[in-house]
Amino acid sequence: MISSLIEAFLLGLVGGAVPGPILTGTFTEILNIGFIKGIRVIFYALLAETIGALLVFFIFYTIGLNHLTIQIISVCGAIVLFWLASQVWKIKEINTEAKKVLTLSKILLLTAFNSGYWVFWITVGVPKALALNTFVYGGKFIFLAVFELAWLIMTFVLAFIFYQFRPLLQRKNLIGTTFKVLAVILILLGVKTLFGIF
Repeated sequence: MISSLIEAFLLGLVGGAVPGPILTGTFTEILNIGFIKGIRVIFYALLAETIGALLVFFIFYTIGLNHLTIQIISVCGAIVLFWLASQVWKIKEINTEAKKVLTLSKILLLTAFNSGYWVFWITVGVPKALALNTFVYGGKFIFLAVFELAWLIMTFVLAFIFYQFRPLLQRKNLIGTTFKVLAVILILLGVKTLFGIF
């Protein structure tokens, strides 16, 4: 049982450290509207990912997902990434009164169409959670809680480290370039998603 909990924690740490749209979006919001307001992306993502994992536990694992369904989710996810990249690309200056780029609805949409997320929970997360469930009643929920706690810790630590570099990245001559780099990362993640499904 302890090894399953350690595994859940380590998987969560790795999941939080993997560069992806949530981490990129967190960095974008930190640059655009500051650390405190920027980290709300992390909490939105935590909510969205927990809801998704619970859906996998209760629905998708019992009916299964075929390859075509995962491909459709992936294509939609790539489109969402391209759309977010276009919004990030347009940012030319830091404006603490600026409109948020990533809202809760966008994070929910991003999570819903993130095939890597679904593939992880369907192929790795659920089997490991169910294995823990055989040792302790409610083990799948304990697995989810430990995983998400580790993910939250890692994502928050990386956001804080990134925030320390904010003054450098906010120099007038670097602002547009910084956001364009973040937009290109989102585009690359979208392209990677498309190539990964076929």
